Amino acid sequence: MTRAGPHYAAFALVRRTALAGIVAFLLGLGVFLVVGGFRLWPRISGQHLPFSLIWPFARPLLAVALELSFLVSAPLALAVSTSTKTARERTSGLLGLVLASSLLVIGLGGVAFAFSASLDGGSSTPGQLATELVSSARQSCSESKPPAEVSVPLIGFSWSCVAGSAPRLHGKAPLGKQAELDARAIELSDDLRSVSLTDLALAFTTPIFPVRMHAKEATLRGLPPWGRSRRMPFGLRACLFALSAWLAGFGTGWLVGRASWLPAWAGAAVGVALAVDCWLAFTWLERQDPGPLAPWVLPLSVLGALAASATVLLGGRRLWQFRQRAVTHAGDT
Repeated sequence: MTRAGPHYAAFALVRRTALAGIVAFLLGLGVFLVVGGFRLWPRISGQHLPFSLIWPFARPLLAVALELSFLVSAPLALAVSTSTKTARERTSGLLGLVLASSLLVIGLGGVAFAFSASLDGGSSTPGQLATELVSSARQSCSESKPPAEVSVPLIGFSWSCVAGSAPRLHGKAPLGKQAELDARAIELSDDLRSVSLTDLALAFTTPIFPVRMHAKEATLRGLPPWGRSRRMPFGLRACLFALSAWLAGFGTGWLVGRASWLPAWAGAAVGVALAVDCWLAFTWLERQDPGPLAPWVLPLSVLGALAASATVLLGGRRLWQFRQRAVTHAGDT
């Protein structure tokens, strides 16, 4: 086997993909940790809360950051590793691309989901912890001398107790900055995707007029889950992520590798586009109720993004060929 042989080119692609995958994973992890920090910070800023109370709510966000970093790192890594000058000079073929994609998914996916399961695989969920905090604050309010108000840490609600009346919960409704709610009781789902309220009074302002609503029973659904959604089994989630990451990585590498005319920065841009598609599809999926077809949205969105990228690259190749012919014609004249 010579250094210029196909096997050497395949193993060289595997090495480049592994290095690019690690870098992309760490960069993605940094981005998603910042996103998670923006969600957590408003709930803890200004409150002197112990770490033991903050950590159970931070763990699910860290687990999701690990999984998402793995999902978006595959197309980024294959796009970068197949668009380098070395990759253009030494074509690894289909075998190298399959091997690089598979090993990257197995390696990064195994690490990401192992840590994710250890962080967010316990029996206690964010919704259960939030329910305990709400119940504890309500009891404290009831036992205090009226009038009293006891805030619920990390949730953003407060219990108000006045003489001769049952405690009332009030605070910002998850419908916008101007929405306020007042209710007699609250029930939270395990992943905080839905909130059920009893004897609800809701008030918010529109650009035209203020709105006030009253309901005996009300449920708010489709909220962003705190951490990963509990509606999908962990094993199915891991397989779905692995399949989607492999499709995104292999498809991106195949498209960029065949487009020999494509600059390195444009090849990386294809990987960024696929990574963003994976992120958006995942965000949409996490808000949906479970169904037989819902899990397939993620890999199908990857295939759709690959088809769109192939269409754009085909148009770009024709434009590039047109310019080459124009340059050649100008040189002949």
